Amino acid sequence: MGVEVRTIEVTPLQQNCRILVDAESQAAIVVDPGGDADQILTMLQSDSLTLEAIWLTHSHLDHCGGVAELLEHAPVPLYGHRLEAEYRARVESIAQMYQLPPGAMRNCPEPSHFLEGGETLSFGGVEFEVRYTPGHSPGHVVFVCPELNILLAGDTVFAGSIGRTDLPGGDHEQLLESIRREIYSLPDTVQVLPGHGPATSVGVEKKTNPFVRGV
Repeated sequence: MGVEVRTIEVTPLQQNCRILVDAESQAAIVVDPGGDADQILTMLQSDSLTLEAIWLTHSHLDHCGGVAELLEHAPVPLYGHRLEAEYRARVESIAQMYQLPPGAMRNCPEPSHFLEGGETLSFGGVEFEVRYTPGHSPGHVVFVCPELNILLAGDTVFAGSIGRTDLPGGDHEQLLESIRREIYSLPDTVQVLPGHGPATSVGVEKKTNPFVRGV
């Protein structure tokens, strides 16, 4: 019993879409559905899961390109930061720039619930702290669950790397400060589940990440 975290790697950009599953109620939260909504829906339906909400760490196309299709099947609350509106409105045009197949990603609707950082979201009997971590994008947030000892990190920090800051709205020094303040302040044992690539831990990144060491 409890909350389980499942992962589906979606789109040619290899983004880790996370699905939080409440084993007792069979409810689910989808975090960062970047695309391949049909695969996400198939997993939900095959396991008789009921989609309860969608959470966005940020709104680059590979993290929100599947939202519109999911909402057509289940009009659930969508949570994200208001500073990401421009990215949500330009998913389709940016996908064309990446030469992705037409229709692979769709413009993302605006959230029904805006996050700023400091909120607490409850699901499956556990709580997720919302932390504001700009730098990769202006409205980036992460979700921390002390009970599960996990961090849904989006594109802030990866195993041995950090998020890009050369995209519009990126700020390298701001990202480093966000990581030090909001991520490296967590216990070393917290498992980091990033938006791309393998899982890591806060302690490992503090000691070995070549871009931002812990202090």
